[in-house]
Amino acid sequence: MLKNMIMKNIVVATLFALLAISTPSCKKMLDATSHRAVTEVNMWQNKNDARSGLSACYGLMRAALANENAYWVHGELRGNDFTVTKREDLKAVTASNLNASFTTMDQWRDWRRFYAAIAQCNTTIEKLPLIPGRDYRYSQNEMNCDRSQAIYIRSFLYYYMVRIWGDVPLVTKAGDGTTTSIAREDWRKVLDFAAQQALSAFDGLPWRYDGSFPEAPGQYRGQGVDHHRSITITKGMVYTLAAHIYAWKGDYPNTLKYANLVVDAKSNTQYDFTNTTDVSRIDGTFRGRNNGNIFQVDMNLDHAEISTTGQLEDWTLREPYIPKRESEIYVSKDSILKIYGEAHEQRLANWFTKMEDVYPMFYKLRQLNSDLATNPLDFYSSAIVIFRYEELFLLRAEARARQGMKDLAQADLNAVRNKRGLRDVKVETDGKDLINAIFLERRRELIGEGWYWYDLVHFNKIAEQTPLTQEEVDKGAALWPISQSALNNNRALIQNSFWK
Repeated sequence: MLKNMIMKNIVVATLFALLAISTPSCKKMLDATSHRAVTEVNMWQNKNDARSGLSACYGLMRAALANENAYWVHGELRGNDFTVTKREDLKAVTASNLNASFTTMDQWRDWRRFYAAIAQCNTTIEKLPLIPGRDYRYSQNEMNCDRSQAIYIRSFLYYYMVRIWGDVPLVTKAGDGTTTSIAREDWRKVLDFAAQQALSAFDGLPWRYDGSFPEAPGQYRGQGVDHHRSITITKGMVYTLAAHIYAWKGDYPNTLKYANLVVDAKSNTQYDFTNTTDVSRIDGTFRGRNNGNIFQVDMNLDHAEISTTGQLEDWTLREPYIPKRESEIYVSKDSILKIYGEAHEQRLANWFTKMEDVYPMFYKLRQLNSDLATNPLDFYSSAIVIFRYEELFLLRAEARARQGMKDLAQADLNAVRNKRGLRDVKVETDGKDLINAIFLERRRELIGEGWYWYDLVHFNKIAEQTPLTQEEVDKGAALWPISQSALNNNRALIQNSFWK
């Protein structure tokens, strides 16, 4: 019975995702397709409806991030650590030619999947409180936990979109999507909303889903802690997201506050560092559900969530791992040796292979089970890892460095470096040199994880590392253009200035 219920929820979430992708829009506010799979009369009546509604929030979030490898396109390719072999659409991205006419580029410019997920979150947030009065099996406590997860997902999606498009429409109420005039909101206000809302979800969530916390007693949804680890929203994820939102705003006291709250709660979160070999291991970081990952979007083989797209391996691997003679993207040998040039560096040998070839192979993400490695459909099952513990320490190092806490910042930086075989770095001067050391360590540690472009923006290094000039950056070139379909369907929208 339990297995059937779980599979039912997965199927429902998948249907929501498919509807979001395939249903044609008709004068939609944000070009976001309808999120209703059943009528309001029949939906939101019982515990199963609550579970299905929340599962759809997770499923639609995953559809938005995984669509045409959007997570890596938005967060990685424009930084130019990866070189493109043949694909002209990917070359257009690396050259920041974001108005280029490719079908995939239309997808990457388009935010409708994100707003489809936000629409589902808005509806879920509003409707869940009705269900305890309609179904005695659905307790107020469980409702609070479920609703808090939907609030977090919405906050995360706004944080994600602001980094791509800057100002975005702030939609916070459930609706039918027929309104055609809602203007973009200043990105700072959007992030203020996202931070406040995420923190408001804290009280409804447990630290872990192991049955020992009052917010989720027993087996949540009939599953133990291993099932939910780093996937189902927790208090630790709330504080981590808040730290990142405040960092993007340049509010480093609050960044440090919430990063500290995560690290100091280690006995509750059980977050920890991951060994270098375990990051790239088949059942390691990108298989997920481990204490090194704070928040991931799952692609679980056990739940038939594997995919032929949406994972970076589809672009980075080749024979003998998948039946492809040439990778779409690679990191050049010169770049690898420059990035990983220090003595005793462990990451080069563990995260790259085929160094003797013309094109080395990026080997960090390779979640291919032995029975799938030769599958002609090229199934992948790696998780999209959003936040992990090493990244949080580097974020805290930056927050400390920017507030003049040199020794504490170096301690965080060296905690990561020591895990990768490197000696302590000691910066004698305050300020820029230490910030640069943290930036470079983020580049080494997080390569291929969808962070590098945002780091270039955040550390103001785009003009140093990419073909864009500082003048172009100042005019808004770091942002993505808004899709033409979104502009057509919402007359209140104004295109980002650089892309007009």
